[in-house]
Amino acid sequence: MIVYCCQDLLFATKIRSTAESMGIPTRPARHAESLDHRLHQVDDGKLNDPVTAVIIDLEMGQLGLTLLAQTKAHNPDIPVVVFGSHVKVDDLQVAHDRGADFVMPRSRFSASLPSILERLEVL
Repeated sequence: MIVYCCQDLLFATKIRSTAESMGIPTRPARHAESLDHRLHQVDDGKLNDPVTAVIIDLEMGQLGLTLLAQTKAHNPDIPVVVFGSHVKVDDLQVAHDRGADFVMPRSRFSASLPSILERLEVL
């Protein structure tokens, strides 16, 4: 299951609907507690399979970096994709330096979403 951390409802819907159309299970995590539940497969009445990857939108600010650290502390082998504004080069670099496996501008993430999801599903 791929977890996506995104407060922008348009992007969250795009990730969920694209994954759904491809038959890839996803769940949202909008804060540290919900990510913790996903990582530890807490039964909340919905699918909580093992997390195979995490996608984080840097528009979440410091919370995005916290979720990155939380994921890597739980299991450093879980691939993390981080995307953000192309003009926030420093933020993208910080995410890379803190362990994000894939870092890209929002436009590239959006244009490549199906192939990104496909790649994450087989990792």
